[in-house]
Amino acid sequence: MTASLPSLPLPPSRRTLVRGAAAALGAAGLGLLGRRAWGADNDKPITLSWTGTGLCLSPIVVANELGYFTKNNVKVEIINFAGAVDQVLESIATGKADISLGLIHAWLKPLEAGFDVKVVGTAHAGCIRVLAPKTSGIASIEAVKGKTIGVSSPAGYGRQFFSTALARRGVNPRPGRAVARVPGRPARHRAEEGRDRRHRRLGPEPLPDEKRNPGAYLEIANILKGDFKDRLCCIVAARGELVKRNPQQVAAVVRALHQAADFIAENPNEAGRAVSKLFPKVAQQDLGSILSTIGYTHHARRFDLAKEIESYAVDLKQVGVLKKSTDPARFAKFLTVDVLA
Repeated sequence: MTASLPSLPLPPSRRTLVRGAAAALGAAGLGLLGRRAWGADNDKPITLSWTGTGLCLSPIVVANELGYFTKNNVKVEIINFAGAVDQVLESIATGKADISLGLIHAWLKPLEAGFDVKVVGTAHAGCIRVLAPKTSGIASIEAVKGKTIGVSSPAGYGRQFFSTALARRGVNPRPGRAVARVPGRPARHRAEEGRDRRHRRLGPEPLPDEKRNPGAYLEIANILKGDFKDRLCCIVAARGELVKRNPQQVAAVVRALHQAADFIAENPNEAGRAVSKLFPKVAQQDLGSILSTIGYTHHARRFDLAKEIESYAVDLKQVGVLKKSTDPARFAKFLTVDVLA
């Protein structure tokens, strides 16, 4: 665990001198309202953990770099868990961190185990794309029937998303046949060389590969289109105890992340420059192109967070990821807390 992206210091508080008792009472009332609406009024910093490698989680970087945490009167310390996405979730469950962002496909199964972690917001609408080499002859999800799909982790978001996408098309993702574990980049090379029967590339990161190999890939699925259109992808989760004890502090972090997401949606190229130091191997222009496709305004729409979690739980239960005994509606209601309500 290494420290990353030091938080911007909060400006010193200023006391406004108000003449007259009525004016003083009015200003105090407005001040209290402002704190309830915009900040946590808590000096203890929130610890936010992430993998440090997910470009789709750029709202963390932008909120820190452009001062959105400061604007919302919350101190945030960002730490980097340079490991698997489930380790980030574990950092919250074990109290090493207070809040984090991650893919719903990777987190719903461990959350089913009963961690004291609550889903408190969304990061964006979608960062998963599925590409197939044009030489594979695969032009749709249905066309993978009977073929082997390479994934980097048997319990990762790649398998979870692809399995649900297949099931929605009537294709049964049989364990050990339809989905097989192979390391990420070597798998891509094997696919391009024809040694895999079929291969996919997942996430927003395939764009640089498409740039290096123009015309070599065909998109066969995108979480922003079709069955998954207008559904969340990455979520914001926080320690259950913190949500109960200080929901205002959690809300301040979520609000800052949403404001940063809005900035990215409106200024993807500027956001690309802000995060470029974390992704030095990717051209800034490509970073902006990637960020412009992720759907960062999803949180601004009027949607029911619990209903979205429930829809994913239904999908993951159907493909055997969640237990047969799990009630998707009850699970989603238990898991979500609307701290911005």
